[in-house]
Amino acid sequence: MIPIEIVNKILVYISELNNNMIITQYHTITNKEYYIINFNTDLLWRIKSTIIMKRVYPIYNADDCLKTKQFIELYKCGIPHYENELRLNTINK
Repeated sequence: MIPIEIVNKILVYISELNNNMIITQYHTITNKEYYIINFNTDLLWRIKSTIIMKRVYPIYNADDCLKTKQFIELYKCGIPHYENELRLNTINK
């Protein structure tokens, strides 16, 4: 294995442990730095679940909906629920 490949594997491992969204990598031939997205970061799971919530429970009039406590509680409970569902569905595949 080329040393750059070993460095790339270490950088991916450390980024996943630290829950970083951007992973730094190095091209094996040109030795230039490039970046890849860590799709398993917590922030992206939260964004995906929020998008699902907005699709299932759309906000038509944001001023009226966000003022009601029920709608805020719905999103507070729904986003973690869909986040767990997404994680379980991804693991089971």
